[in-house]
Parts: sequence; C-alpha cells; structure tokens
Amino acid sequence: MKRLLSLLIFISIVMVAAAQDEGIIKKRERIDKNKGVFLGLGPSFTFGKNIGDYKTGFNVELGFLKRVNRVLSIGPSISYLGFQYDPEVTTANGGDAYIGYGDPNGWETKYGLGDLAYDYGYVLTLEGGDLSLTSLALNIKLNFVPVKDNSVISVYAFAKPFVTLASRKEVSGTGERYTYEIYEDDQNTSTQNDDLLYYNQNDGQWYADGYTETWDGDSFETLKSDTEITGGIFVGPGIELFPARPFSFYLQAAFGYTFPVTFVSTEAYEKTVSSYANEEFPMVKKGFPSLNIQFGVSYNF
Repeated sequence: MKRLLSLLIFISIVMVAAAQDEGIIKKRERIDKNKGVFLGLGPSFTFGKNIGDYKTGFNVELGFLKRVNRVLSIGPSISYLGFQYDPEVTTANGGDAYIGYGDPNGWETKYGLGDLAYDYGYVLTLEGGDLSLTSLALNIKLNFVPVKDNSVISVYAFAKPFVTLASRKEVSGTGERYTYEIYEDDQNTSTQNDDLLYYNQNDGQWYADGYTETWDGDSFETLKSDTEITGGIFVGPGIELFPARPFSFYLQAAFGYTFPVTFVSTEAYEKTVSSYANEEFPMVKKGFPSLNIQFGVSYNF
C-alpha cells in the first residue's frame, strides 16, 4: 500500500505541474462559464484483498469547481461514502467455525471421566458494524484536451486528497458453539454420562451443543461504535459532456485509499478458538481501499 500511496501522490504532483504550464501559455484565453457546482452519486466497492465483511456501498458528493484555465480546475467538495456490514460475507469467510480442540466444558474433571478432548468451534451471527466516511476534499481536475466554449466532450483525470471522519456502528450478535465427534463409545449409551455426552452421530457433521455467547458492545470493548479522523486520496479518470454549457454531465471512476481505520474483517483472523477469544476480534485497523463509480451533473456559471 505504501507503493500505491506514493504513486497516487506522484500522479497528483504531475497533474498540477502540467496544468500550471498550460496556465502560463493560455492565461489570456478564458471560458465564459468558468465556475460550477456539481452533485454526483453512485455505487462503491471494497477494492483489494481482505478489506472487510461489507456489501456494495454507495457514495454521494457535492462540490464547487473553479476553472483556473482551459485545462486546470480546482475546488472543495464534501462527500459521504457508506458500506453496510454483510453477514453473508462473514459466513463465507468464517467457514464452519472458529475451531479449537480440548474439553471446554471441563467434563473430564466434573464427572471424573477419561480423555474427552474433541474438536469444537464457534459459528458467528453478527449485525451492525456499518462503516461510513464523511470527507472534505480538495479537487484537482486536469483536462487532457483544453476545454473551449463549444466543447462537446471532455476527458479528464483528477486527484482528491481528503480528510475524513470515519464512523463504525456497534457490532452485536451471537457466537454459537458447535461440537464434532465429542463422544465415540456407541457400545454403551445407557449410562447417564453417555447420555450427557452423546452428540456424535458418526457422520462427520457439526452439531450445536446448546452453548451461545452473546456479542454486544457492553461485553467486548472492541465491538462498541467508534469514530476516527483520518485522511486519504482519490484518483481516477472521467468523461464530461458539454463541459462549458450551463449544465454538464459526467461519469468518473475514483480509486480511493483511506489511511488506517477500524472495521469488521473476520477473514483477517485464523479460524481458531484463540482468534475468537482475541480481545480485538473481529476488528482490524488498516488502510481501506475502495473503487467508486460516480454519475453527476454540474451547473456552470
């Protein structure tokens, strides 16, 4: 990610430098409508490997742009990017369970029995954990072909360094324990102890053993809602129709990188009971890349 961030910053510097050259050459040429207010929205996708248990999100942005010359435009914007927690992703990432081996009930000691070690694991059912990013950005827009008053189409690149307020909702739910091959003595099922321990059906399946652990922010500090201030950058290409007319329309793709934030990522942990018992589980704090498609309209004046 450090290499990606360095590349994004380098691209931004090159864009500004190139636009400054155009400004010196074309400074006497002006466009009639050189200011604009824009509104854009569209879908957002987590981008890359192991970046959380989230479904497709959405983005919306409102901003102002001022044309410095026929190539360069700059201005501020405020945007909102939201991702909902997706329980289906957690199920897919978690597999059957976070698995351990031993005697978690202490039955060997409690009932004076022999070796009762067996495979067991916890299957998660979670909710909450939605992630949102509210950002203030500086937009730097560079047209590949200088815009004129009669331009019909414009292709451009942009960079948006931003400061963001990252918020995550509280996570709640349950971790239900399942057992596997807990007892194999099928020859003697009449005793009390055998009846108590008789979960194994010799069919290679996991069976719920009635133990459920409740997940909520009061029980586990890391599950509480959280707010952080961080930053990042968006870069990408775009295309705009009628860029110098009263109303123009654009489509752009923004590749974003947000500096480390805390979010739900069960895949970041090994499928072990020790991971399940980790006080930080199932949270991770790391950079958050995303891909954002945006359709928008601009009022130019």
